[in-house]
Amino acid sequence: MFCTKCGIELKERDKFCCDCGNPTGRGSSAPTPRVDRLSRPMHEAKLGGVCAGFARYFGLDVTLVRILWLVLTVLPVPFCGVIAYIVCWIVMPKDDAPVAVATMHPAN
Repeated sequence: MFCTKCGIELKERDKFCCDCGNPTGRGSSAPTPRVDRLSRPMHEAKLGGVCAGFARYFGLDVTLVRILWLVLTVLPVPFCGVIAYIVCWIVMPKDDAPVAVATMHPAN
């Protein structure tokens, strides 16, 4: 087995990568820590960050949340999901932690 973060080979008994500290998921029955508040992580946002915020809060994959939101938009009552998304976009705060942005320097 190889580490999913740094790629070095791991032994079968390893619970963490010895190089980067990434958990392997073996031997620990503790669930991933849940985020205390619902907020929009702008570094993971495709549109407004609502689906990424819900995915992080509930510990789900963001793609799964986006697919579920799309299904809720189309199936029960048309455009009910769109209205709920807009309301969440307005109500949910952005993340507090700033994200470093790479700047491009013009060629001389």
